[in-house]
Amino acid sequence: MPIGYVWQTFLETPLINVMVALTAICFSSYGLAILVFTVISRVLLFPFTLRMLHSMKSLQAIQPQMQEIQKKYSDPRRRQEETMRLYKEAGVNPLGCLSGQLIQFPLFIALYQVIRVTLGGSPESILDLSARLYDVPFIQNQIPLSRSFLWMDLGANGGIPLLVVVFCAMWLQQRISASRTPATAAQSSEQQRQTATMMQWMMPAVFSWFVLFSPAGVGIYWFASTVIGIVLQWVFVGPGDFTWGSLVPNAVRARIGMRAAPPAHVRARANRPVAAGDTSETRNTDASSGNKRKDGRRSGGEGAGPTRPAAGSSRNRRRHRG
Repeated sequence: MPIGYVWQTFLETPLINVMVALTAICFSSYGLAILVFTVISRVLLFPFTLRMLHSMKSLQAIQPQMQEIQKKYSDPRRRQEETMRLYKEAGVNPLGCLSGQLIQFPLFIALYQVIRVTLGGSPESILDLSARLYDVPFIQNQIPLSRSFLWMDLGANGGIPLLVVVFCAMWLQQRISASRTPATAAQSSEQQRQTATMMQWMMPAVFSWFVLFSPAGVGIYWFASTVIGIVLQWVFVGPGDFTWGSLVPNAVRARIGMRAAPPAHVRARANRPVAAGDTSETRNTDASSGNKRKDGRRSGGEGAGPTRPAAGSSRNRRRHRG
């Protein structure tokens, strides 16, 4: 059985009918139907998304041990063995962070094709769409579909405003994801930090460029899906060392009188939780400092010079003189 036939029969054609049915429910608005479909798809994929978020949180927790392995073993093979052993002991699946994206990507490709089929403006595309609809009057009566939503033509290529909002949403998601690895951020090399920064800008740029030459409906879906992903990450994993104030550039901070934001690795070190050993060491340090201060007071009292004579002694001397 050809793969193309399986793809159209079991994924593309059912999705076409789902989108047309949602359009009928959403007051004949195809753009609103895309938003509703985005929410429904994220709800259905939520178990996989939750597993992915838990894997990300588990990887974040073992980052200090991974850094110790990187420092301790110079042999790549031994380093890989110790890393896999750490994964096994911690019960972490490193590929679990990709499960949500791997499942969502075929759905994204299918929706891209569905939008091109359902919003085609030529008579041939309308005939092709009618042939692929189920024999249900509720669905059949929606043809032709409305292409307008807000200021956009959903069947035309996405414009600059849509590119900007998609880029900003994806950049924010990458920024929050990068801020959730405080242990590695504080200890990584400058080259690793530069690579992370490049990926933070590269991924949004690539997807935004794709949105620019795709139907605007695809961009709306990707923007809504990214916003939902940010909310889920914030709730179930946490923002890490990310703060909204860190988005303000230092040049703007200087003009409005705000304190300059510290570098990411400095914020990571400040927000890193203190381990039990570090706590005991801090207590010992404080105790030794207190002992030094006490010894300093004693030595200062002994070497302070001659003591002041008592008041009674001076009165006795005056009586003796008289």
